[in-house]
Amino acid sequence: MSSRAVKKLLKESGYDDLAETAAMVEKKAGAAKNDENSEEEEEETEGKQQKKQNMFDLLMGDDGGHEESSSEEEESAASNETPRTPEAESEKETAGGRGRGAARGAGKRKGGKKAAAAAAAAPGGGKGKSGQQRGRNKGRRVAADVDELEMSELQKHLDELRATEEEEEDTEASGRGSKMSADDETASSAEQHKRTRELLAADVKNLDAEAEIRRMFGSAAAAAANDSNGRIGRRRVPRHLMPKRLTLTRPKLTWPPLQHAPGVSVEAIDEAKTDAATRRMMQADETGGRWFAVEHSERFRAVQVEFLEAVVRNDADAIAAIVYHHPYHVDALLQLSEIIKQTGGEFGEAAALVERALYAFEQGFAPQFNIAAGTARLDFRRIESRGLFLAVFRHMQFLARRGCWRTAFEVNKLLLSLAPKRDPYGALLTLDFHAMKAAQYEYVVRFADQWEWAPVSMMPGWGFSRALAAFMLEKQQKQKQQPRQVPQRQSTDLLVDAILTFPTAVPVLWAKANIDLDTRIVGHPYFEEPTAALAGAGDSAMTHMQLLVQLFVERSAALYRVPEVIRWLQEGLRLALARIDAIDAAGGDTAFVERKQRVQSAMCSYVVPESVSRHVLVADMEALKAGLPDRIRSATESYAFDPLPPPDNIDPYSGFVGGMMMQQNVAMPGAFFANADAGAEGEADADLLQRLLGFVRRHLGDAELGDPGTSDDDGGEEEGYEEEDHEDH
Repeated sequence: MSSRAVKKLLKESGYDDLAETAAMVEKKAGAAKNDENSEEEEEETEGKQQKKQNMFDLLMGDDGGHEESSSEEEESAASNETPRTPEAESEKETAGGRGRGAARGAGKRKGGKKAAAAAAAAPGGGKGKSGQQRGRNKGRRVAADVDELEMSELQKHLDELRATEEEEEDTEASGRGSKMSADDETASSAEQHKRTRELLAADVKNLDAEAEIRRMFGSAAAAAANDSNGRIGRRRVPRHLMPKRLTLTRPKLTWPPLQHAPGVSVEAIDEAKTDAATRRMMQADETGGRWFAVEHSERFRAVQVEFLEAVVRNDADAIAAIVYHHPYHVDALLQLSEIIKQTGGEFGEAAALVERALYAFEQGFAPQFNIAAGTARLDFRRIESRGLFLAVFRHMQFLARRGCWRTAFEVNKLLLSLAPKRDPYGALLTLDFHAMKAAQYEYVVRFADQWEWAPVSMMPGWGFSRALAAFMLEKQQKQKQQPRQVPQRQSTDLLVDAILTFPTAVPVLWAKANIDLDTRIVGHPYFEEPTAALAGAGDSAMTHMQLLVQLFVERSAALYRVPEVIRWLQEGLRLALARIDAIDAAGGDTAFVERKQRVQSAMCSYVVPESVSRHVLVADMEALKAGLPDRIRSATESYAFDPLPPPDNIDPYSGFVGGMMMQQNVAMPGAFFANADAGAEGEADADLLQRLLGFVRRHLGDAELGDPGTSDDDGGEEEGYEEEDHEDH
């Protein structure tokens, strides 16, 4: 098989690269052949010249005996060597080259030529041109035989190679598809985690309530709002002696000294060592956070047992005594704060106790637990961890009471970040309100568009807040004479969508905001809740949607009492009514009707989520507690330090306390549902309250706190100093 045929076969089989390689080999073989011919011609020329030179030397009489003897020795040595005949060379090439492919035929022929030339050059071994020609002819015949034998084998190898390459290409294509799918999924997950982190991360600089008060009202107001922060008696304390501020709290000099660790620590959960249920919870989390849990020390557990016994006995004096002897016991501080607040005490005292509990928690934060980063997750099932949730929620409430809206907004994000999907305290139900009060309008629009872990599109508060945020952004941009950039849709369109999606919120919001309601709304079937959802319910019970509407309106009604906002609301309602009236018209849009029906089928039910029920319990809205389901109102294990434990509760103290909590019939001060038949017991509770408040003022170091911002004292602040008007203890 000739080299040209080999190359043609390779090209027809699709192996152009092998054909090119064979051509290169043949080209190199031809170049080597030319080099050999040149060398042979040079040797022949040199031999002739040498011969002529020797004859000339003989004629000149030079001594040529040495050259002659040397030539004779070389000829003798050459005659003693075994001659390399063309047959032997061909047999060697055939034995060594079988199975190496047709592309080496040129090399075999070149070897045959070399052997023939060597045989011709040896003394007595060649027969001139005729011997050399015979050697070449026989070498070619042997190579041809080999090529014919290898033709079928070469074709077989080419077929196998083609099949192998096709299989590899299929495998590679499948691998590329799987890899691209995995890479796309990883990139999508990373982008999702980034969006979640950006929405939940709190600005540490805006977690300081004193700094916010100072920005709004000046240094004197800040000193009056926190007059116990740096003064002892009437003496001035250098600023460098003030306690260092932590992420959430600034410890006060009047607080009891922290003589040892509070006994609560926040540690990372080791997935390899934890139980199977916790491992499943961590693996199912798609928010991209790191999981932690609060742990109690042995000393704290011993005190916790005493505290639980006091709770079971309804002994508020014993709880106050625990706080006195253990001033940083977090559960006792939270319980006592709620008792003071619900029994007519001063909110400043209750707020200070919550802040002290947060300070105790912060002392035990692990280095990797960055609570403001938006990636720290806390296991709510554990009773030890639930105290931190409650402390953060209570702290947010007291910040809102002080008017520190930006700080409350940042703390609200922080609370949601601890459990974004479960949201055990309903942080989503207050986040839009705090963002609006803090003038974070862009955040409201962005959150409503990007939040993926809860259906905010089914929450009336977020529907109306998103529209109002877009309206405020349009107003700001009009004042700055800037083009509309942030809202993707006009605020009026968003308002119409909110009205059409949550029609039952319209009469309630209009009434609370003192807006004249269109007479067509009264009795209109579109603005009534489905009667089927209300059938068989008690007078006080509320559906899930009714609770959400009431929570939204109670908080946010003041935002809609501005004259320009009222005009905007009336315009949106007029447009919504026009779309409702056009339903029966030809070509009328009915998509909003389907959206309303989907929302009502999901929300107009008496199955109220646990997080919403817990939120109502701690939201300080007494009128809404009667609207909770019976199982929530009749719960006997819900106390101020641990409201409404979850069904998957993990409580290491339950075995010790047993069923003692279930045996109590009298609600202690601070319980969520007071005993209706209190009678004389109510007077006893009032006496208990007076004794308790006196105890707190004498021993807890937070006397005369009062409501923030109401003090007439100008603070007498000078640069580098702050004052304290409490007496020395």
